[in-house]
Amino acid sequence: MDQKAYDGLQTVVLLVGVWEGLIPFVAKIFGWRPFLAFPLHLPDPLWWIVSGAVIVISLVLLELLDRAKKQSTRES
Repeated sequence: MDQKAYDGLQTVVLLVGVWEGLIPFVAKIFGWRPFLAFPLHLPDPLWWIVSGAVIVISLVLLELLDRAKKQSTRES
């Protein structure tokens, strides 16, 4: 894959991580109801777990994509 593909994937992962991971926590604090924050549609203890898992998975994916991008630039 080229540099732009990795950048695009990282952008998508970051947006999903923020919107589905961080926004539900902020929304609960301020009483917001974001339209596409799907974890907020889950019952009370489960949305915490799902949002936390989304944050962790997003961070891991961002790190893996960054390593792959660096590896790809070294090879070319």
